[in-house]
Amino acid sequence: MAQQEQADKVLSSMPAMPLGYRQLGTQVAGHTFDSHNASAIGLLQGAGDGGRVFKPMGKPECGEREIQFYESLSTGALACHEPKSSLLAELSMYVPRYYGQLKLIVNQREHTFLQLQDLTEGMAKPCVMDVKIGRRTWDPLSSPQKRAIEEQKYKMCKQELGLCLPGFQVYQTVEEATRLIRQGRDYGKSLNVQGFHQALALFFNVRDAPGQEQTLLREVLRQLRSIRSWFRRQRLLHFYASSLLICYDFEQLQRLEKPLHNGYHPSEAVAPAPAPDQWIRVRCIDFAHIFPAPDAQPDHNYMFGLQNLIDIVESMLQR
Repeated sequence: MAQQEQADKVLSSMPAMPLGYRQLGTQVAGHTFDSHNASAIGLLQGAGDGGRVFKPMGKPECGEREIQFYESLSTGALACHEPKSSLLAELSMYVPRYYGQLKLIVNQREHTFLQLQDLTEGMAKPCVMDVKIGRRTWDPLSSPQKRAIEEQKYKMCKQELGLCLPGFQVYQTVEEATRLIRQGRDYGKSLNVQGFHQALALFFNVRDAPGQEQTLLREVLRQLRSIRSWFRRQRLLHFYASSLLICYDFEQLQRLEKPLHNGYHPSEAVAPAPAPDQWIRVRCIDFAHIFPAPDAQPDHNYMFGLQNLIDIVESMLQR
């Protein structure tokens, strides 16, 4: 009887999903489902959707701003003969692909979702980290109360580095057994600068002696520098409370670490290793607080955090 009551309690706490959809298992940050609040909606994934995730629109003004941003990238890609359009077309390479909007019934309510590329598609053991960029995470329309709240979040790292760590998941091998580690915003809020460095070392599977994580770090660094190049040239937009999502496949990292026999991995079918950019992806995400750049000024706030992230990854490579 007690077991049945427990099972009923678990079922009642689960969100009511449309058929063929489920909660995104690799979500590490952002708004999530809440069993005590039916209106709290997290990211979804669906069977047979070709590597897509479904992001709820959220507050109308924020959701419309994000949709407008994605649609402006699509327009820029189609009309890239103009300087502004050319910049937007280039930015589209550094964000998840956008497939339009979709309405779904979740918890007996209709919600609008953005259909986006699943950046972990094809990864057997996806490691995912959300890094929020910039000292200032409140936008120009924020109330004084909102500004005060944002200033207190992740205070130790945000003011020193212009970086916050809302969450991550990483696979690690311990005594020949693979385990999954997940950390959320409470962990991120507890970090000082040294702790932030240690969290990144944990995520990238950095060890005392340099190993195959060097391939991972070099590719992450290459993609971060490409994004930095775009931000140095653009004078169109300022990004507030936007993140970088860093994803890689731990299984591919393990494959690099296995000893070769006559140039091949033993006991495995011979297959060419995928290029690093096929299993390592760094993309800009979260665009609900994007605003035109005042007086065509560079986005120094974003670039400050991005440069510090690059410096940390470089220091891991040069250790």
